[in-house]
Amino acid sequence: MRPPVTLVLVLHGHIPDVLGHGTWPHGANWLYEAVAETYLPFLIAVERLLEAGIPLKATVGMTPVLSEQLADPRFAPGFDAYLAQRARAAGEDGERLSTSGDAPAVSVAAFWSAFYGGLRADFARRSGDLTASFRRLAERGALEMIASAATHGFLPLLPNDRAIDRQLDAGLAAHRRHFGRDARGIWLPECAYRPGGSWTSPADGHVENRCGLEDFLAARGLKYFFVETHLVTGGRLVPAYGGLVDLPESGATPYRIHAVRAAHGEHVGVFARDPLSSQQVWSGKIGYPGDGRYLEFHKKRAPSGHRYWRVTDSSLDLGDKLPYDRAAVAGALASHADHFVKILESAPALPDGSAPVVVAMFDFELFGHWWFEGVDFLAAVFEKLAGRNSVVPRTASEALSASPTPEILRLPSGTWGRGGDFQVWWNDHTISYWREVDAAERALETFEERREAIPPPLFAALERQALLLQSSDWPFLIDNEVSRDYAEARIRGHVEDFWRLARMADSGFVDDAAFAVIADRDRLFEPELAAR
Repeated sequence: MRPPVTLVLVLHGHIPDVLGHGTWPHGANWLYEAVAETYLPFLIAVERLLEAGIPLKATVGMTPVLSEQLADPRFAPGFDAYLAQRARAAGEDGERLSTSGDAPAVSVAAFWSAFYGGLRADFARRSGDLTASFRRLAERGALEMIASAATHGFLPLLPNDRAIDRQLDAGLAAHRRHFGRDARGIWLPECAYRPGGSWTSPADGHVENRCGLEDFLAARGLKYFFVETHLVTGGRLVPAYGGLVDLPESGATPYRIHAVRAAHGEHVGVFARDPLSSQQVWSGKIGYPGDGRYLEFHKKRAPSGHRYWRVTDSSLDLGDKLPYDRAAVAGALASHADHFVKILESAPALPDGSAPVVVAMFDFELFGHWWFEGVDFLAAVFEKLAGRNSVVPRTASEALSASPTPEILRLPSGTWGRGGDFQVWWNDHTISYWREVDAAERALETFEERREAIPPPLFAALERQALLLQSSDWPFLIDNEVSRDYAEARIRGHVEDFWRLARMADSGFVDDAAFAVIADRDRLFEPELAAR
C-alpha cells in the first residue's frame, strides 16, 4: 500500500527595512499592507482552524528584519492609523457610490470597511504584538518558525566570510529573541546557495577559494535549508509563475529530502521546491490566482485605492474588468482546494517505497496581498485534508525526522530568481552596488582591529549600516526597474550614513546630533550588535 504523501508548506515572510524611511509609495505602507492583507489574516485563519479542531502544519519564516519592524515601538500606532484610514476611505467610497446607484460597488465598499475595521479590532485584541501570536502557534505545534539572514543579505556574493557570519549571527540571535527558541532550519535569502570552491568577487572580479554555505549553517547547528527545484533535479529553472513546468527525466527527485555534507562531516538537509504544486499558486496564466472570480490586484479606485473589480480574464485590459462579486468566491475556493489536494495526492511514488515529500514553497505575501483570497485558499486546503489519510501535513523538522537517511548531493550554485542563477542580483546595473558593499566590509575589517578604541554604540551603528546595505532587496529592485529609484536612494543613504559614522570612528569625535538622527531612524538588532 502506498504511504501517504507528506506536505511541507513553507511560507517565506519578508519585508525590507522601511520603518523610518518614508511612508508611500515606498516605506512603511509596504509593511502595513503585508500585515493587513497577509500576516494578520493568516493568524486569524489558523486560530479559527485550530479552534474548529482542524489540524494544520506550516513552516513559516519571518525574516529577522521583518520581526524587528513588527516589534518596533513605531509599528503598532502607525499600523492602527493605517487600518483606520483604510476603513474610513472605504466608508467615503460607499457614500459616493450610493449616490450613483451602483449597488454592487456599494456592497464591496461595505466589505472593505468591515474588513479593515475587523482587522483593527483583532490587532487591538493582540495588544499590537503579532510576533507573540506566531510564537504561541509555534508552541502549539501548528507552525515551525524558521530563521533567515539578518537583513536578507545575498549570502553567496557577500565579500568575505565575516560578512556572512554577521548576517547569520545577528539573524539567528534575533530569531531566538523573538520566538523564544533556536531555529532548526533557515531560509537562505532568495534561496541563494553556493558550494565551497572558487568564488569570483562581483565588486572587482578577483577569484579566491571560499567555504560553502553549508559550512556556516552546520557550524550554527542548523539542520536544513530550502532550494529551487533545479539545484536538485539538474537542468534549467522553469519558473512556476511562467506557465507549465515539467520535471526532467534524470537527476535527483524533488520529492525526497536530500542533504549536503559540510567540511567537518555534518549533514545539512535540503528541501527542494515541488514545481507542480507551486505553479498552481504562483502562475497568473494557468494557476488559481488567474481565475476570473478573484479580486483584480492592479485596478484600484481613486482616491481610496480600494479594489472593486475581479480578474474577469487575465488577458483583458484593466478598463474591461468586471465588478467583483464576493458571492462567487466560495465556489472558486472550493474547486481550487479540491484540485490542489488532488495534485498533492498524485505526487510520484519513490522507488524505495518511502513517502514522497511535496515541498510547497511560496512568498508569504503571495497569499492575501497579491492574491487576496489566498489565505482563504490555504484554510480551504487544510479543511479538505482534515478528512483524508492520503496527505499528511508536517513541518519541515517533522518531515526531516520521519524521512529515511537522506542521499548526499553536491549542489551547484543557484537561486529561485530569473534564470535560476545570480543574474538578478549581479549584472551590469549592480556592479557599483557590490563595490559599495565591498568597500564597507573592508573598512569594518580595519575598525575591528582597533575595536576597543571605538565606542560600542558607534561600532554597532557601523555594523547596522553595513547589514542594511547588504539587503538583497536593493539589487533586486534595481534589476526589476519598477522601483529602481527607491533602491538607489536607499543604497545611497546607507552608504552615506556608513561613511559618516566611519569618519567619527576614524577621528575619535562623535557628532552626537548626526549620530542620534541615524540611530533613531535605523534601530535594528540593538541587543545582537551590542553583544558582538
